[in-house]
Amino acid sequence: MRTFWGCASAILACGLFCVPADAQEDAKPDLTGTWQLDAAKSEMPVNKLAGLTMLISEKDGKININEDEKLADGKERKITYTCTTDGRECEVPETKAKASFWYNGPMLVRMETQHNGSNVTRERLKLSPDLKSLNVEISSLVPLSDKTDKLVLLKQ
Repeated sequence: MRTFWGCASAILACGLFCVPADAQEDAKPDLTGTWQLDAAKSEMPVNKLAGLTMLISEKDGKININEDEKLADGKERKITYTCTTDGRECEVPETKAKASFWYNGPMLVRMETQHNGSNVTRERLKLSPDLKSLNVEISSLVPLSDKTDKLVLLKQ
């Protein structure tokens, strides 16, 4: 009888500790694809973008993001991120900023530091339930601002 309860307890403990890890792995979204800004559905009190295209690919814990931005004043810029998704810093070649990416459940978080820490932004990227849009929330942490951009990008 003691062996039965010992085995049952071990199976129950394994189930309690193993299932959440599997659930977290399942919660990690597949952001791969080309995403186009839907300005009409977006709220941009800080960054005035006329257009944004994000090409995202991810494999083996590494993410590549190519952003083509069109600013409201007509200027354009391209930014490339080639980083891991384990929170380690990587350099952004075009801006000399430092960025880091990690998953927080179903959300990809990007932290970017510019100008030796005088500008720090956080982006949270989350897929919609139907997987057809990518919601991006951009917040300034340094300097701290209560204004947050909420971008909606549609899968192409």
